[in-house]
Amino acid sequence: MTTSKRFPASAAHHLFTLSASGTALAVALFAASVADAQVATDPAPASADNTVSSAPSTPAPTVATQDATAPSSGPAAESSDDIVVTGFRASLRSSIAVKRNLDVVAEIVSAEDIGRLPDVSIAESLARLPGVTSQRTGGQASAINIRGLSQDLVSATLNGREQVATSGNRVIEFDQYPSELINQAAVYKSPKASQIEGGVAGKVELSTARPLSIPGKTLVSVNVRGVYNDRAGQNPDASEFGYRGSASIQTKLLDDTLGLAVGYARLKQANVATRFVGYDYTATGQNGSPAIRDLDGNGRADAIGYGFEAVQSGGNETRDGVLGSIQYEPTDTFRVLLDGYYSRFKSDVFRRGIRVENLQQTSSNLTDPTVIGNTIVGGTTSGIRTRTIQQNENRLDRLYTFGGNVAKDIGQLTLSVDGSYSRASSFFNDSGLDDNGNTTTTPTTLSYKLDGLNVGSFATSADYTNPAQNNFEGFYITPTKDTDRLYAFAGTALYKIDGSFLKSLELGGRYGNRRAERVKTTFDGFTFAAPVTVDSSNSSIAGFKGKFASFPDFLVADIGSILDAQLGPDRVVGQPASQPFTRDQSFTIDEKTYAGYAQLNFDTIAGSLPFKGNIGLRVVHTDQSSSSTIAFVDDPATAVNEGLNRYDNTRGRKFTDWLPQANFILGLTENDQARLSLSRQISRPRFFDFRNAVSTNLVAIGGTTARLDGSGGNPALQPFRANQFDATYEHYFGNSGSFVLGAFYKDIRSFVIGGVIPNYDFAANGISAPPLTGTPYTSVVTTGNLFAPINGNGGYVYGFEGAITKTFDFLPAPFDGLGAVLNISYNQSDVSITNAISGNTLSLSLPGLSKIVSNPTLFYEKNGFQTRVSMRYRSKFVAPQFGLSEQIVTNAAETVFDAQMSYEFPQGSPLAGMTLLAQANNLTDQPTRSYFGQTAQTGTLQYFGRQFYLGASFRF
Repeated sequence: MTTSKRFPASAAHHLFTLSASGTALAVALFAASVADAQVATDPAPASADNTVSSAPSTPAPTVATQDATAPSSGPAAESSDDIVVTGFRASLRSSIAVKRNLDVVAEIVSAEDIGRLPDVSIAESLARLPGVTSQRTGGQASAINIRGLSQDLVSATLNGREQVATSGNRVIEFDQYPSELINQAAVYKSPKASQIEGGVAGKVELSTARPLSIPGKTLVSVNVRGVYNDRAGQNPDASEFGYRGSASIQTKLLDDTLGLAVGYARLKQANVATRFVGYDYTATGQNGSPAIRDLDGNGRADAIGYGFEAVQSGGNETRDGVLGSIQYEPTDTFRVLLDGYYSRFKSDVFRRGIRVENLQQTSSNLTDPTVIGNTIVGGTTSGIRTRTIQQNENRLDRLYTFGGNVAKDIGQLTLSVDGSYSRASSFFNDSGLDDNGNTTTTPTTLSYKLDGLNVGSFATSADYTNPAQNNFEGFYITPTKDTDRLYAFAGTALYKIDGSFLKSLELGGRYGNRRAERVKTTFDGFTFAAPVTVDSSNSSIAGFKGKFASFPDFLVADIGSILDAQLGPDRVVGQPASQPFTRDQSFTIDEKTYAGYAQLNFDTIAGSLPFKGNIGLRVVHTDQSSSSTIAFVDDPATAVNEGLNRYDNTRGRKFTDWLPQANFILGLTENDQARLSLSRQISRPRFFDFRNAVSTNLVAIGGTTARLDGSGGNPALQPFRANQFDATYEHYFGNSGSFVLGAFYKDIRSFVIGGVIPNYDFAANGISAPPLTGTPYTSVVTTGNLFAPINGNGGYVYGFEGAITKTFDFLPAPFDGLGAVLNISYNQSDVSITNAISGNTLSLSLPGLSKIVSNPTLFYEKNGFQTRVSMRYRSKFVAPQFGLSEQIVTNAAETVFDAQMSYEFPQGSPLAGMTLLAQANNLTDQPTRSYFGQTAQTGTLQYFGRQFYLGASFRF
C-alpha cells in the first residue's frame, strides 16, 4: 500500500477542470432559467429545527439523527391556492427542498407518496445520486459505493436506527428493501454529532411513511406489474415471467391524533446470468507450472492462467416486505411512534456449465500459443483436466427490525427516548456433484483463445453430453448460517435557546449491543460409495446461446434426486469431528458500543449574510470480542484428530474514538449558499476480518526448536478512521431546480489490509502450541507470525462533484414538461493494494474506486404523461470476482440505461387515481466485465439480460 498525506498539487487543476465542465454542461440551463428563478416562489426557509415545507401529496421529510430523534408529523398541507405538482417533478421538488434546508452535505431521493418510487429496489434509486454508484448482483444494484469508497465503508439506518445485515459481513444489501415501502432515502456525505457513528464513505438513511403527514384522512396505494427477462428463456432453470405487487394503507383516526400505516410488497422474478470466468495467472515455472516458457522471446517468463469456466446460472427469487407504523400525537407536546419492518428474500439458483483446469501444470505441452503482453491467452495443449459444473445455491434471508420512540416537550426542553431491536439471518446452502478424481474419462486436449473483454472460444476432445464420460464420484453439501442481532437504546435532550447566535443545545447517549455469528456445517462425507452414472431419468441436455453459442453442450444433472438416491432424503448436516473445517470457519462476534454526544446548533447573521450550522463532539467507546474453538495440529504419532482436540478461545479489544464534527452554511444570496463541513469518522471492520478463527502450524527455526505461526482473523482490529473535509456551492432556481458544485477530501488515518503481525504472542492470547509428540521438535517458541488483517497506514481520497436539476416550467407548451437531472463526479486516491494474480506484481487502485461516475436523467411530464430515460456510468474499478475462489480483479467501465413511461388518468375521469406504467431496465444488456492486469487477460464476462415491467398503480 502506498500512502501520502499531502493534498496533490493537481487537485486545483482537477477542481478547475470539473468546475469548467460542470459550468459548460449547465450554462444553457442556467441562463435560460434566470428569468424563471427571479419570479419563482422559493421554498419556505428552514426553521431552527430544520423542518421544511413540501408538496401537498408528499409526506413530511425525515431528517435522520440518533435513534432518539423525536418523531414529527411535519407541517400542514399548503393552501388550496397553491399549484399542486405531482409525479416525478414533485419528488424532485421535495428532494431539493430537503437538501436545501439540511445542516449537512447530503443527497435526497423522495417518492411522491408510498408506492410511487418506481425502481425495483431502493438500491437502484440511490445509484442515480451524485457521487453514488452501485455494484450489480444478479443484474441489479445491490451494494452501494459512495465517493469512490466501497460498500464496506457505507453504513445504513432505517428511520434513524442502525441496521443489521443479511450479508454476514456488515455490508447492507439494499435490494432487501422494496422501493414501494420506502418513502425517502438520503445519502449523508458529511456527519454531525447527533448521528450514529459509522460510514467513512457516507451514511444511507431510509425512511418509511408517517401516516399523520398524509393530506387527507386515508390514502390507499396498490401497485401491480408483470416482469419479463429476455435472457431467462435461454436457461432451463429460470422462468421468463414474474410479477411485482404492493399494497399500502395510511389512515388518521381520533381527530387526526392517531395514524396507522400498513404496507406489503412482493417481488418474484428470474435470477439469470450467463458468464465466462477466467482464473488467476502464474508465471510459467512457478506454482506447479513445470517449465519456464518465454514464447515471445523477450527474456521474461510468460504467465498462464490456471483455467476457466463457462456457466449458465438460472433460477428464481422472491422478496416479501411488510411494514407497519403507529403514530400517536394526542397533544402538541407529546409524541409516540412505533414502527416495524420485515423482509424475506429467497433465491434458488442453479449453476450448470463446463470447467477447464490445470493449464498451468500442462503449459509445457502448449503449442500454437497466443501471447499478449507477456501472457499466454490461447493455444492448444494436452493433459488438461475438465469437468461439468453441477451446483445448487439456495439462499433464504430474513430481516426483522422494530422500534419505539417517545418524545415530550417541556417548555423549551424536548426529551426523547428510543429503543430498537433488529435481527437478520441468512441461510446459504451450497451443494453439488463433483467428478474430481475421475481420471479415466478426462479429456486430454484443449484449444482455446481468450478475447479480452469479449467472449472467446474453446473446444476440447470431451463429449460433455455423454453420461459415460461424465459420471460423478463425489458431492458436497455445505450450508452456512449467518445471524446478526442488535438491540439499542438512546436518549436525547434538546434545549431551545433562541438566542442571537445559539438556537439549541442537544445532548444524547446511546448503547448498542450487537452479536454476529457464523456457523459452518456439512454432511459428513464427500464421496459416493461408487461412481454415479446419470441417465435420462435424472439428467437432461442444455447448451449456451447468443454470444456463448459456440461453447459445447453439456449434461444437467438433477442434483436433488441423485443425492436422494445415494444418501437418502434425510441428509443431516452438522460439525462432525472428521470435518474440522466447519469449526475453523465458525465464530461469534460480540460488540458493545457506548456513545455520548453534545451538539450546538446556531443560526445568526455574519455581517449581512445568514449563517447557520452545528458544532459537536461524539465520543464512542467500543468493547469488541470474538469467540471460536481453536484446533491443535494433527499429531500423527497419536492420531489426535483436530476435530476433537479443540478448545474455546475468546480474544478482543477495547478502544475509544473522539469524533469532532462541524457543519457551516452561509447564505450568499436569496438563492445561493455555501457549505463547509469538517469531521472525523470511523467505519468498523467486516466481521470476517476480526473473527477469532486461527489455524496454527509449526515452523522450524533451528535444531529441535520450532516457532508457532498462524493465520486467521484479528479480533484486536480497530476501525477505519478518517479526517474529512467537504465544501459545496449551491444555487437554487426557485422551486424548479438547483445547481451544485462540491469538493471533498478524506485523510484516511487507518485502513484494514491483509498483512502479518510479527512477534505475535499466541500463548498470551490463549492460543496453545500443538502437541510435539511425533514431531522432530522438543520445544516450541509461542511467539511467531500471525497472518491476518491488520490496521495499515492510510492515505487520501479526494474528489469533485457537479450536479444540476432543472424543470423547464418557463418554456412554452408543450416543452414546459421537459426536465433534466445531470451529475458527474471525479474521485482520486493514493491508496493502493498489491496484487500478483495476473502473473505480475501490480499496484491496483482502492477497491470500489471509479474515477468518473455520472448518472444523468432526462424526463418529460405533461398532462399526466411521464417518460424518463436514465443512465448510470462508472469508469473502471477494482472489486472481487468469484470463480473457484474470491479474486481481486479490475472491472471495466460500464454504462447501464433504464427507461420508464407512465400515464396518470386525470381527476374527474372514471379512472381517476389509476396510473399505467411501462419500464425497461438494462436496455442494452450491459454485462459486467473484468480482467487481470491487462484487458487481454479475461476475468469475468457476465450477461444478465433486459428486464421489462408492465402494470398499473391505483391511489384513492
